Amino acid sequence: MEIKHNGFGNMEDKPSKTDASLKYYEGAAKETLGKTVGNEKMEAEGREKKIEGQDEYEAAKMAGKAEGVKDESSGEVKKASGDTLGDTKMKAEGKATELKGQAERKINQ
Repeated sequence: MEIKHNGFGNMEDKPSKTDASLKYYEGAAKETLGKTVGNEKMEAEGREKKIEGQDEYEAAKMAGKAEGVKDESSGEVKKASGDTLGDTKMKAEGKATELKGQAERKINQ
């Protein structure tokens, strides 16, 4: 079985805030070290990696917002269906999914 990376540095199918932060700080350290020792190539490589980390972080936030919108919408539908059918369990599950979606959107603003 072949394991494929997604280009974001992790094994998942979406960008990761954690991986992005790690990439950013590795780049910042390399940029600072290059600047300190007068190595322009190292400084530029570090700056590039730092920018990649920033871009990945923004992509992770966008993916989190999209997931939140999806969960919020599907939760609203399930809650309404449960209400219509008189199914309190379905209604409660829908509300929980809706709240999860709202939280996902909020933390990814």
